[in-house]
Amino acid sequence: PDINISGPEWASSGDAAVGGTIFFRLVMGWICEKFGARRGLGILLLMTSPCCIIMMFCQSPGLFILLRCCIGFGLATFVACQTWCAQMFSKKVVGIANATAAGWGNLGGGVTNLTMPYVFLIMSSFVGGNDSAAWRLSYFVPFAFHIAGGLGCLSARDLPDGNYAELEKVGAKQSAKSGTVLKVGFSNVNAILLTLTYGMCFGIELTMNNVAAKYFYMYQGLTPQISGLCASCWGLMNLFARSLGGWLSDWSNDKW
Repeated sequence: PDINISGPEWASSGDAAVGGTIFFRLVMGWICEKFGARRGLGILLLMTSPCCIIMMFCQSPGLFILLRCCIGFGLATFVACQTWCAQMFSKKVVGIANATAAGWGNLGGGVTNLTMPYVFLIMSSFVGGNDSAAWRLSYFVPFAFHIAGGLGCLSARDLPDGNYAELEKVGAKQSAKSGTVLKVGFSNVNAILLTLTYGMCFGIELTMNNVAAKYFYMYQGLTPQISGLCASCWGLMNLFARSLGGWLSDWSNDKW
């Protein structure tokens, strides 16, 4: 309430977050090919972390919408994660490895809905019940995770046997050609079908993560904590659902 954001502006902030994510996921594909998934993932987390700090000082709906968009860029780490997993695991188990990594990444949407109302309460207790200060201070938590995750990735390796630069130097790996990758991808019917089906379910997923908690709070009269619990069920299903899909993919690939 303290930034006087209207209903349509709140909806626009959700659209901005999803739009920013979709745009930067395309960019992240090129970054992974050019610089590697590990560096792309780590640097993106560090680059989006200042937005969490700036959000603490936000005073207008326009800036709120812009920051939601920029923080949305951070969800492109999903692409880097999937690329990294695909390079790390063998064909026999890559399905369940990718699915579990992706699922537990999306599990974060449920965990966030579940825990952030309690983070808000903790912050509120520190500032004497000042709700305006409490929601702003709550952004310290994602900021800390961005920094820890980014630095953790940058201290790791691109592949089990070394980093890209080292392997290219000794001839163990060729430099990727993005144009060739795009040409093969866009001409592959399976890739097109997977893109269409995933695109549809992905949009629903992010929309639900954006609006569910407020729906339960505004229209069902629940407390922020119970609203978060209800909204978290959507994301928490990834605890098992994605891994199950990955296992089915590995099984199908082995049979057919």
